[in-house]
Amino acid sequence: MVSGGPLRGTFDEHLGERRRVVITGVGAVTAAGLTAADYWSALCDGRVCTSPLTAFEAPRAAAAGQVDESWRGPSGAPEWLLGRMDRASQLALDAAIQAQTDARIEFNQQNAFAVGAVTGLGHPGDGDGWAAMGSGLSGASLGLNIAGPVMTVSMGGASGLGAVVLATQLIRSGVIRAAIAIGAEAPLRPEVWNAYESSGLLDQSDAANAQRPFDANRQGMVLGEGAAALMLEDRQLAAQRGIHVYAEIAGEAMTSGPMGDGQAPTDVEVARRATGDALLGGEISPSEVDVVVAAGLGSKLGDERETDIIERAFGRRTLDMYATTTTPNVGYTVGASGALSAVAAAMIVDQRKIPPHATFEEEDIACQLGFVPKLYEDRIVGAATAAYGAHGQNAALILMPHRAEPGDELPLLVN
Repeated sequence: MVSGGPLRGTFDEHLGERRRVVITGVGAVTAAGLTAADYWSALCDGRVCTSPLTAFEAPRAAAAGQVDESWRGPSGAPEWLLGRMDRASQLALDAAIQAQTDARIEFNQQNAFAVGAVTGLGHPGDGDGWAAMGSGLSGASLGLNIAGPVMTVSMGGASGLGAVVLATQLIRSGVIRAAIAIGAEAPLRPEVWNAYESSGLLDQSDAANAQRPFDANRQGMVLGEGAAALMLEDRQLAAQRGIHVYAEIAGEAMTSGPMGDGQAPTDVEVARRATGDALLGGEISPSEVDVVVAAGLGSKLGDERETDIIERAFGRRTLDMYATTTTPNVGYTVGASGALSAVAAAMIVDQRKIPPHATFEEEDIACQLGFVPKLYEDRIVGAATAAYGAHGQNAALILMPHRAEPGDELPLLVN
């Protein structure tokens, strides 16, 4: 990695302006592979990466999205540090290291206090699972050398995207100038799997392609483990560093509503408000959004509700929008799912490619969205994604292409 220059200070001369936040690095560990490139390749190829559950002995045969058994934790992390972390924390650290490396930025004792990290997690592990999340991120001489705000949030299935929203808002407020936003989950353990099983949310077959969101024959979700991370920076800092920008975060928002029947999303209008507020905050018209990366939980009721949310948020624009979802490829990863969707949205905006829905076979008249049968390239202006928790939490994100401005062509020399 190379140093990106000092991160100290804030933009006092721009206190009246809305700070702009961009994505400069991504990382992922999923059933599709151990890198973000593996994940994106599986999405573009329409490859189903779920497999028979082997993480523990379940009461019945089932499919799951499992990280390859060759994975032994984040490379380069000392054993004593990994010993303090549960599986979800290790997945989070691996994805975070990837995102930092991808962004070619280094944190040290001089700039560490201007950097933060927010991790979303739905199901903490045994012991002090919440605190373990920060073990590999915090400290000017430990882990990733982050000494600014480091926190873990829990919003069920909205946790990962909620982490992105909160990290963005920390940068917009001027508290920090860069942040790693992470979503992580390791739900393939008996107590978590049994909870989903008893609630009737899991598909009852053991077929690898069982996760079929929005398909007329969907029967439920396939749980998956994994993590995703995004390196976020103040746009001015990224321009000074001359680094590649995947996308700009044009708008972000969160809402919460009643638990309802426990199936996410729980309240269509409250969830719609999250996307509406994200559009409003970024002064983005629905006509500027070309792609929606849907949460795609795979339940009958949940997918109908999500379709309703999208139609309410974008109106007639929904008829002309592309749609895709990542759960058919890697399973429903709960707290990691929203961050994985954000990584996919950033890649879509950056490469102008729309991945196919990997398991779509028969259209449901109640879930008519613009899924494509194979990888499709088109002029992409903006992408939207949202995530929902079973207790009423919602998060939404709008990404737009980053456009260089005068003065961005050459990195500035900063003392």
